[in-house]
Amino acid sequence: MNIKICGIRREKDLSSCERAGADLIGFINIKRSKRMVEIPELNNLILSMKDKNKAVLVIEPENMADAIERIEKTGLKNIQLHSLSADEINNLKKHYQPTRETDEDGNSIDNQGDLRVIRALGLSTVIGPQKIREIQDFARVCDCLLFDYQIRGKTGGTGKQIPLKIAVEAARIAKQTKPDLKIFLAGGMDKKRMEEKFEILEEFFDYVDVNSKVEDKPGVKNTTKINELIEIKTFNKA
Repeated sequence: MNIKICGIRREKDLSSCERAGADLIGFINIKRSKRMVEIPELNNLILSMKDKNKAVLVIEPENMADAIERIEKTGLKNIQLHSLSADEINNLKKHYQPTRETDEDGNSIDNQGDLRVIRALGLSTVIGPQKIREIQDFARVCDCLLFDYQIRGKTGGTGKQIPLKIAVEAARIAKQTKPDLKIFLAGGMDKKRMEEKFEILEEFFDYVDVNSKVEDKPGVKNTTKINELIEIKTFNKA
């Protein structure tokens, strides 16, 4: 099981995540978020990273063109989407498919344009037929699904935990649709849940996504809480 720490706004917190050994680090470029970071500031943070492949751009684009613009401005290829339909994501992935090009001297160049798409999906207390279809549709076109608690149709930033039984059911549906899909669990993930439910989390989820529970206030991370959380993974690996 891997750990993604999301909502980074400060270089100090970014360094804490890297030193602790976070597997992925999320930067939120969504206006409704309390942890919103503008693109120029986001790019400055990315420049200071030791491993830029760990950076995840979290966006809620109005359309595919909006998504492409933000991707191009940041240069990031790990993208967490809180919008766009399955068809739009499929077209976005095609836009970034690897191509073979030729330079001025006639030499062949591989354009490594692959995009890794994480689609956030909201869950609450029931998974009905419509939600099953939604999970299946996005599983077919995405590289990863992230399950977060949903309130009034919006996912992310709620700090509420999905009932584990519901999250596991959603993970099973997704994996049955696409076995190599990576599954993230978000929504109020904290030290207590990680410690008490580690075996279940490790069995059904590839990543846990942590945000508010390692903060002193929105956008201000707590280094001690980050270290404690990642130590749980390290301890259980030993």
